[in-house]
Amino acid sequence: ENNSPPEDFLHGSAKRILTSLKSNSIEATTFGQESSSQDEAYTAGYYTSSRGPEASYYGLHATMDVYGHELKHGQWSSTTFWVSHYGDSNKSSYNEIQVGWHIRPERYGDSHPHFYTLWTRDGFETGCYNMDCPGFVRVNDAVIAPGDAIHPVSHVPGPIQNITLRVLKDKTSGDWWVYYGFNNIPTGVGYFPKSIFSYLAQKANVMSFGGFVKSTKALPTPPMGSGAFPNGGKGRAASFTDLRFINQDGNSSPITGNLTPLVTDGKCHSITPIDHARCFYGGPGGCVR
Repeated sequence: ENNSPPEDFLHGSAKRILTSLKSNSIEATTFGQESSSQDEAYTAGYYTSSRGPEASYYGLHATMDVYGHELKHGQWSSTTFWVSHYGDSNKSSYNEIQVGWHIRPERYGDSHPHFYTLWTRDGFETGCYNMDCPGFVRVNDAVIAPGDAIHPVSHVPGPIQNITLRVLKDKTSGDWWVYYGFNNIPTGVGYFPKSIFSYLAQKANVMSFGGFVKSTKALPTPPMGSGAFPNGGKGRAASFTDLRFINQDGNSSPITGNLTPLVTDGKCHSITPIDHARCFYGGPGGCVR
């Protein structure tokens, strides 16, 4: 893969944004549920409803389960934070950071979950995954690097393995730091320099999180999360716990509600209401449009 994003890079919040930035419907733009002729994309997640010029967000934190699924080439499944700024409503001004885990056989040659990062400052004209181009700066002795596989994974029923992720804008440097912990307190693994962004250099105006799956039209959508519907509850369904927003001063507060859900098709993947900074999400997949 070269340094410019391939077509399938345009996923998550960006896909629909790039084709419908003039739409007034945030439901239609946040997670990119519109598909091209080559793929089917589905989301189950939450986003902050306020996204205008006055909206200001500086960090997001959560603990999430990690699972493995045997996927085919042409399928991928991810659990993700989206940290975004919609810029001036032109696609070339769209800024985004993604941090999470995903399973992508076409990229990694396996069906293991991998920790990943992604960024753009101009609607995906530039930017890249992981460390494929200059952008994300990994710190010395970091416990993980973008692109590394995550082992072991959760089993249903069986032991649950968690990662805790935190993305926050450092008050002093203005850089966007990424923290990662495997069944442990997260530590800094690297940062996106303030200098590589335009609007995100100051703040985000949308925060989102959830599950995202995609497949080519020839294949059904893969499992999301654990592969169980969220009403399966603890021990079966995948979860976000200890959900927190982080303010400009680095202080965090639990997310207890007031976010907007986006579920592409509840027959295949869904998400529960947020309760005490926790929600369940996922599903077996199998959707074909």
